[in-house]
Amino acid sequence: MPLNRFNRIAPVYDRLATLVYGSSIRKAQVYFLNQIPDNAQVLILGGGSGWILQELFCKKPHVQVCYIEAASAMLAYAKIKADKQRVQFIHGTENDIPPGELYDVVITNFYLDLFSDESLRRVLQTIQPQLKKNSMWLATDFVNQIWWHKLMLKVMYTFFRAVSNIGNNKLPDWNKVMLEMGGRKRGSMFFYGNFIETTVFQFL
Repeated sequence: MPLNRFNRIAPVYDRLATLVYGSSIRKAQVYFLNQIPDNAQVLILGGGSGWILQELFCKKPHVQVCYIEAASAMLAYAKIKADKQRVQFIHGTENDIPPGELYDVVITNFYLDLFSDESLRRVLQTIQPQLKKNSMWLATDFVNQIWWHKLMLKVMYTFFRAVSNIGNNKLPDWNKVMLEMGGRKRGSMFFYGNFIETTVFQFL
C-alpha cells in the first residue's frame, strides 16, 4: 500500500467521520478494548490520527503498542496524543512490522477495506507469522448487507479515490477472508444501521 495517500485529508479526517457517522464510528472501535489482556503487546495498523491510543491506555494502561501508519500527517497527530515510552511509531505498512516481534493483539480499524479480497489474503499472510499463539485480532470496518450500504460504499470509495487516490473500489468480504485465513470469530457488534461491524477474531 503506497505511503501518504491520506495526508491531504488528515487534518479533517476525524471531523468528517464524526459528521457522517456521529459517535457510532468511535463506539465501534472501543467496544472490545476491555477484552485486551492487561500486559499485551499490541500491533495497531492504520491507526490514523491516534485518538484510539488515548482510549486504549485509559482502559489498559500497561500495554505496549507498535503503531504503524502509512500517512505521515496522521502519524504526526498520533505522536502528540500518546505516551511515547509505551508506543513505537512507524511510518509504513504491514510490510514494516519489526521483524522478530510477536504480538498478542492486532487492531485494524477501517484498514481492511483498503484491499481487494486477494490482496487482503496477502496482507494477512504478512501479518500472521508475527502473531503469538491464541492471539486476538480486533477488526472494525464497514459491511455490505442491504441496499443503502451498497450506496454508501459507492459514495465513499468515489470520494476517497478522488482525495486520496486509493486503488480499491469495492469492499472486500473481510469476514470471509479472516475466517479462511484461520481466524475464529469470538464476538461481534454492529453500529450505524448495521453498516459498521466490530469483531473479535482469535488466531490459534
